[in-house]
Amino acid sequence: MAPKKKIENQEKKQIYTQLTKTFYTDLDSPNLLYAMLIRSPYSKGLIKEIKLENPPKDVFLFTAKDFNEQNYIETLDIQTEILASNEVNYKGQPIAIIAGPDFNQLKYLSSQIHIDIEKQSPQKDYPYAQRTIKNGKAHKPEEFQKLFTKKNFDIKGNWTCTLNAPSCKEPNGAFCCFEKNILTIYTPTQWPKHLQENLCRVFNLKQDDIAIKKTVSFSPHTNTIWINTVLAIQAALITIKTKRPVKLTLSRNEEIDFMIKKSPITIKIRTAVKKDGFIEANQILIELDSGYHNPFAAEILDRLVIAANNFYSIRNFEIIAKAYESNIPPVSFNIESIDSQALFAIENQIQKICKVTGFLPTEFRLKNYERKLSMPFSFSNERVKEAISSIEKLSDLNRKHVAYSLEDKNTNLSTSKISNIPMRGIGLACGFNGVGYYGSNIFACNQKMDTTLETDGSCTIHALPPSNSTFEIWKNTINQILDIDPKHIKLNSKFNSKNDLEIPESINSNLTIMNYLLKKCCLDIQSKRFRKPLPIFSSKGITAAQKKSWNKDKFSGVPFFVTSHAVICVEVEVNPYTYQISVKQIRVIINAGKIALPKIAETSVKLAIQHTLSELIEGETLECKKISISFMTSENEPIQIDGLISKILPAAFSSAVSQAISKEISTIPMKTDQIFKELSNNENSSNSK
Repeated sequence: MAPKKKIENQEKKQIYTQLTKTFYTDLDSPNLLYAMLIRSPYSKGLIKEIKLENPPKDVFLFTAKDFNEQNYIETLDIQTEILASNEVNYKGQPIAIIAGPDFNQLKYLSSQIHIDIEKQSPQKDYPYAQRTIKNGKAHKPEEFQKLFTKKNFDIKGNWTCTLNAPSCKEPNGAFCCFEKNILTIYTPTQWPKHLQENLCRVFNLKQDDIAIKKTVSFSPHTNTIWINTVLAIQAALITIKTKRPVKLTLSRNEEIDFMIKKSPITIKIRTAVKKDGFIEANQILIELDSGYHNPFAAEILDRLVIAANNFYSIRNFEIIAKAYESNIPPVSFNIESIDSQALFAIENQIQKICKVTGFLPTEFRLKNYERKLSMPFSFSNERVKEAISSIEKLSDLNRKHVAYSLEDKNTNLSTSKISNIPMRGIGLACGFNGVGYYGSNIFACNQKMDTTLETDGSCTIHALPPSNSTFEIWKNTINQILDIDPKHIKLNSKFNSKNDLEIPESINSNLTIMNYLLKKCCLDIQSKRFRKPLPIFSSKGITAAQKKSWNKDKFSGVPFFVTSHAVICVEVEVNPYTYQISVKQIRVIINAGKIALPKIAETSVKLAIQHTLSELIEGETLECKKISISFMTSENEPIQIDGLISKILPAAFSSAVSQAISKEISTIPMKTDQIFKELSNNENSSNSK
């Protein structure tokens, strides 16, 4: 972390400023109070009393009563209490805040707080959000069930995927103070508009009374988007009550448990496959424990439903998705990569189908991709066939798949050490990356780009700071269209109260859409350049006609602004003595439009591969030294590749391991001793016979 920084006065009415090199935990001020959340020890109960007897001087305890009737924030029409008032609904729910000048003293005093909660039994889970979609001629349940007859293969799979990336970043929180009588909040908010509106309502403030200073933020998890507002308001309460600066910082455990922790998504698939290899029907049940009062549960389900069949054409299908509310903290997901859970399920199901039916992995996928059926969703998946065919040839996939299937597998412990030959497997997975979901409840396609050609001939981009590589792409775009020297291209990342950001940073910084809008701005400026005086301002966004390609009510059409896709092949070996897995080779083919900076793109994909490999086995970090990455040549607009690898690598890996040990790996991440247990169970089963 950087050295402590003294807070300087800021301009009034500038409610949002990008401070790219500032961490809120580095900030300091005289007379500072530290704050700590007091959390419920029970999952369910009625609050009777919370008090601290004879608190020391300058130590304060705040409860829900201090917020009066405004003890809640609003997120997507869902109200969430800032501090639990009458009852608690999950273990760890904030019930009070203690503040004081000595953080170590607060740790001790927090244990002295008298908490009287009448414990109750947790409520029974019930669907908090659900989505059902059907397609095909088999409308009635009995008609649909008839498709699973003896003349077809009837294959069932149960798949679970939960990847929790460890975080070593600054925990969430906020630093609050008064500057020139303005309530100023330094926090890694990703949704300034959400924070501003809730601050105004909770404390009955005007916009001009608040200054939101955005500090460095990291993960795009849903909880970091909206719970940050809760934390900032909790800190703001203390500043307003005491007129002193306050710093509220989550502990590392709190960050994991309440901000970035995910919950398993279980997807059950039943597939009817005809003898000729075509999928006649898919019956899919998606179930998610979304925790207590999760504002993003509905959108999470929608994205899972859209991805459930991948881009395959299936004559009849039924998808039922349910998010259950329960007495655990609201779970968190990256909305932009939630599809990975569904893609993990369908790609593993296809690999299982190939094992049962005898079809080759590429052959079966091409059969069910190429046929044209009436489907509710359509994607820009051009050249998928070419990518699948190419990876088959480059990886020698079909030959290896057959060879590894015919190998005499060491299927139990008593025989596994007879041979020194490792158990081998190869897995294939395909997937897409939908950019700019039109059905989003958080205005995913309300992005806009503002660009100005200044009087001195320079060009100013008004946007959040992108990565260095993206800014180079932006400068290159302006240089090509407007012929402006990159040295004269500037970035303005200040947003005032009349022109603030209405959508979360993780959505607004969608680079594919922002690149597209920047190009439109430049073309607009160029058309006016010699007809109007400088400065020339241009603002562009997604048009209404583009958004209409998706029918939100009917849940059909083109769901994304643009789609990229990729195919990946993973080859593994399992040591017959230690049962450790080694990834021997990974080959990826990506179609993401015209790649502006190939070397940087390749490095980005390799880093994504290594990052995803680190999540696949608990307590273990896999590595692969032989990685081959190919980008399909294209003149189309570039599409971001972030998120593609995490959507397809887990399925290819689990498929490869399943083939290697002749046991179905249906859950990711794997346990370190999972292979040993699988083979041990098989041996015990054989001995019992």
